[in-house]
Amino acid sequence: MTKPEGEAWHCVANRNELEDSEPFPVDVKGEELAIVQLGDDIYAINNICTHEYACLSDGYVEEDRIVCQLHLAEFHIPTGKAVEEPAVEDLKTYPVVVDGNDIYVKVD
Repeated sequence: MTKPEGEAWHCVANRNELEDSEPFPVDVKGEELAIVQLGDDIYAINNICTHEYACLSDGYVEEDRIVCQLHLAEFHIPTGKAVEEPAVEDLKTYPVVVDGNDIYVKVD
């Protein structure tokens, strides 16, 4: 891939900073995001649980789901879909581009 162009794209991390299935918190223009590597794929999701204010990066990853440490709500990482109550509202997801080791996320 090549470095994306435009003001909405932000370099948020280096691939070497990530560990598989370990959420990596970042702040982009006041948006709290969690970057998650699942195998060869990298995803960006909102880092705040939609059920009650808690950082999802303080939780843990099981397969392709992130689990909130506060009340155990679960979200599907690739889609942001709420898959386990008490959360019923989906997470916002963000486009990701990897250029070499640089990880870019599009935040409007």
